[in-house]
Amino acid sequence: MKFYIIYLFCLFSIIGIAQSNFQNDSVSKTQIKLLNSEYKDFVSVKNKLYAISQNNDLIEIDLKKDNFKLIKNNITAIAKKSNNELVFGSKDGRIFILNNKHKVNQIEKIDAEIFSVLINSKDEYIIYSNKSIYYNRKDYIPKKETNFYGKVRAKYTGKQLIEPDFIYLDRMNFIWFAYDEGEWGGNVYYFDLNKKEFIYDDWLRLDDGINYKDRNEYFTKLKEKYPEIIKVIEKDTVYKYPYSLGISSVTKGATYNNKGELFTTSSDVLNSIYATRNGFHYFVDDTIKKITNKDSDYYTSCFDQDILEAERYKIAFERNFMGFKNKDRELRENILTENEVNILGYISYNKYDSNLYFFSSKGFYTLNNLDCSFSKKLFFNPKLICNSEYEKDYCLHLNVIKFEFISEKEIIFLTKNDGIGYYNGESIKYFR
Repeated sequence: MKFYIIYLFCLFSIIGIAQSNFQNDSVSKTQIKLLNSEYKDFVSVKNKLYAISQNNDLIEIDLKKDNFKLIKNNITAIAKKSNNELVFGSKDGRIFILNNKHKVNQIEKIDAEIFSVLINSKDEYIIYSNKSIYYNRKDYIPKKETNFYGKVRAKYTGKQLIEPDFIYLDRMNFIWFAYDEGEWGGNVYYFDLNKKEFIYDDWLRLDDGINYKDRNEYFTKLKEKYPEIIKVIEKDTVYKYPYSLGISSVTKGATYNNKGELFTTSSDVLNSIYATRNGFHYFVDDTIKKITNKDSDYYTSCFDQDILEAERYKIAFERNFMGFKNKDRELRENILTENEVNILGYISYNKYDSNLYFFSSKGFYTLNNLDCSFSKKLFFNPKLICNSEYEKDYCLHLNVIKFEFISEKEIIFLTKNDGIGYYNGESIKYFR
């Protein structure tokens, strides 16, 4: 029955899709009804999108013809190889490949629920499931009582692995597993595909209970404890990857630029920067981090936590140990007139114009950086639906959770409430 209904959707999509056009902020938008669903993930191949719906249906969307067809049911994860072949996995553990002749073949079956498919530089696939990391026909199982098995107290009783809040395979062949535990913090774990080893703690510290007289003494002892991980090159302290680089449990995105520098974005929606008695809140939550290779597999990092903060707020609310630097109270009161939120989200590299882009609550931006100095410029700001409980005047969740460029100005973006967006530099289509 389910397949028959989807078949009818496909038929209608070919005959003619229900559309509605409207204008908002000078950007023309078109809503295209396909499955009338939100989507979990997508990959792009030329003018085609391969998207997984909320009901785990993998469909192919033609961006130019605005129609779609069903590829496979019960699919939970997808990834793209360098030759544009697709590898995808099902809820019941089947692994498929969609080759360049558009044929679907089952290539393997594991006894697990597949969460993620990752592709390494050799075009090998790695499966993360509720039972293991599956790589080259072998299972690698993390130790108990970690966030792999649950969050907060649940991690001590969990029997199966859970999905991380963020997963990423970097160019060093480390898989990141970021688990956000809200006010209880969170953790980032790694699996080294080269050594087949887990790293459960990447932050170097001394737990000897000694009160050191200053930071220099502490660092000297730390370096003595970890001589293979910490190095000093001229004036730079560098760390063996991925230790002490500040990769966050609330990471929202990670990407490399054309120089091989790694950029991450993170936010946790916990920073209420300014508030007044009448209920005004001004939220800014953002950290952009740059990780740079310095010597072999040793790296250093720097970050910016103010990229989203408006200049007028910086001037009015800048503090020192004596309180506000600016003594003009009226200036602050005049600024505090409405609720504002700006949360940092996903980051991606546009290979067509060699620029970095990120998404925040206020739209898509180009990110510029010189060494560790960052600046931004608005690219475009789509008006998106906010459907989240208790949010009346403003959204505290990110509407866009993934995006990628398919040309210099064309961008595909995955939303929480508006389906998949396609912006061609002039107008937007939303595929639902």
